[in-house]
Amino acid sequence: MAQVKKRSIALALCCSLVASPVWAKTFVGVLYPFLGPMAAIGLVELAGELKAMPDVEVATYLHQSWKALVDDINRQPKGTHILIVGYSLGANNAILVANNTGYVDTIVALQPSMLTTQASLTGKVGKIIEIYNPNPWMTFGGMGSQKLDAPNIEYIVNNDSHPGAQFNEQFHSIVKSELARISALDNSQTAKAFKPSQLAKLPPPKDAKPTALAFVNTDSSKHEPAKHEQATQARVEQTRHEPPRQEQKPPAVFADAPKPQPVFADAPKPQPVFADAPKPQPVFADAFLTSANAGNLFVPRTLTISDMKEYVKRNYPPAQTADVTR
Repeated sequence: MAQVKKRSIALALCCSLVASPVWAKTFVGVLYPFLGPMAAIGLVELAGELKAMPDVEVATYLHQSWKALVDDINRQPKGTHILIVGYSLGANNAILVANNTGYVDTIVALQPSMLTTQASLTGKVGKIIEIYNPNPWMTFGGMGSQKLDAPNIEYIVNNDSHPGAQFNEQFHSIVKSELARISALDNSQTAKAFKPSQLAKLPPPKDAKPTALAFVNTDSSKHEPAKHEQATQARVEQTRHEPPRQEQKPPAVFADAPKPQPVFADAPKPQPVFADAPKPQPVFADAFLTSANAGNLFVPRTLTISDMKEYVKRNYPPAQTADVTR
């Protein structure tokens, strides 16, 4: 049974690896700027395009609701890749999200604001891409001119105003290319890590022995019948020698007469006493023909003690009759 369970588990694992895709889902969290989606129409359009991609889940949040994004990221299954896209104050709070999660693959920060305090990055982030305008006068006093300080960061300088940066095609292309890079990286790594063909060709264990469930001992079945077959044959043989229950009827004339079975058992004993008397075997043979113990023969009537006495009186002298009846 243990070997059967092990092989069943291995087969189920191979089937699941072959049938399931070899890439993990990517979760994209979008953090809106101040005033939410009303001030970020271009970001709303980008989120809609990302939702149409296969194996991508997109969720949007207000910049002050960054803790909800943290909870959603921490609930993702193991192996899910995380991409965070933040705009203005949402770009600033993307760092707070990374500090409160285990790992973030990529952060795309669009024009973080200088009008708020900026936390230092303490979490693990694979790559950060920041698009900003270093001229604060072009971003309403620095609303899109904050330069983040973090490892593995790539700066891209633009001349867009703060409201117009969200419509920049370069920004949209960067987000989409990062999403494609993450998916391609996950696909190649997973394909190398798991090879179903190798698992399917694993040899069986050396100590595997046939079990009663998987194999049948054909040698024993050829020479010895099964136990239940022996019991069935015994019951059939017993039924052949026993009289049917329907033919065993109680005596109709003598109510207090003993059962005929003991009479037939003791009947042969008087034979040695009468040496010169005729052998009584035919008598008892005739008696058996008229008794209920005739087996499958017909039963005209039941032999009783009175019948035996009458027969002895007719065939034996009076002196011997007393000994027989006694």
